[in-house]
Amino acid sequence: MSNEPSLGQLTNMINAVMGQKVLSEEQLSQIMAGAKRAFDRGGMPLVIEYLMKVTQADVDKEEVTQFAETIKANPQLGKDILEGKKSIKYGKKK
Repeated sequence: MSNEPSLGQLTNMINAVMGQKVLSEEQLSQIMAGAKRAFDRGGMPLVIEYLMKVTQADVDKEEVTQFAETIKANPQLGKDILEGKKSIKYGKKK
């Protein structure tokens, strides 16, 4: 059995983190497919641009990139954040 969450579990975790239903499984599936296409075209930088556009996130691209690299190096941290076991630390490192 895989340690990776199913699409439904991931959707539920995201909605729980947001405190309300913001995403359906179908929407997440479409976002994931778009992210894969972006990755195939330009790697992680294009995925981050795609996700920022889709989510209309008003965040610093450098911070998002740094966060993505942190999660890439430690996927368990990403799962812990989604499950509410750990929180995201905001602000730039000095």
